[in-house]
Amino acid sequence: MNLDTIIIALTWGALSGYLILRTLDSGLAIIFCLHGLLMTRWKRLANKAKPGQIKYGIILNRLLRVILSGLLFGFLLESGNNLVQRKFHFSYQGSVGLVWGALATIVAILFLRAAWRRLIVSWKITHEFDYAERRQRTFQLKG
Repeated sequence: MNLDTIIIALTWGALSGYLILRTLDSGLAIIFCLHGLLMTRWKRLANKAKPGQIKYGIILNRLLRVILSGLLFGFLLESGNNLVQRKFHFSYQGSVGLVWGALATIVAILFLRAAWRRLIVSWKITHEFDYAERRQRTFQLKG
């Protein structure tokens, strides 16, 4: 194991840990959005005039943003993997793979709290009435 291989393992481990976490985070947010869309649909079918229902546009907008984010991070992860394997002949085996895995895990754990917060916001936007509107008004008042 030479110095170049260690540097590649450390760099790619840090980047891939973050990209893997964001891809998984986006996948869970897509599930949350689909669940919120399904719940909203059932509530509308049960009682169309019931107040306190989340608008379809809000959930669909969030779903589109999360899908695009997931596709972007998944594409970056796949492209980076192909680049590292093709150009640097990187292998995920042995001590190099252990260094990569350890750093990817550490980076994912470091960013886990932020990912959890994003998931909570996605859940609230798609499941709590008026949360998205209040959040948008707050951002407009701050800006």
